Amino acid sequence: MTQSLKWVFRLIFVVVGFELAIVSSTIAGCFVTEKCTQETRDSIERTMSGIATKAFALYAAEKAGQANDKKNVCPKCGE
Repeated sequence: MTQSLKWVFRLIFVVVGFELAIVSSTIAGCFVTEKCTQETRDSIERTMSGIATKAFALYAAEKAGQANDKKNVCPKCGE
């Protein structure tokens, strides 16, 4: 896997982590204040669904990149 591709994955990982931090703080705020509307709950649910989708796509892309690295090995010379 190229170095630039690794940085792309790291950036996506940071973005997903940041989104998760925002959602978790919103959920914590809902438990503390108990003033969450149904609209807020729906928004949290949609955001969590998006985060799960992004995390799965990131995992799948990373595994596919690792599989491609193994395919490009020369069987005779091992490089």
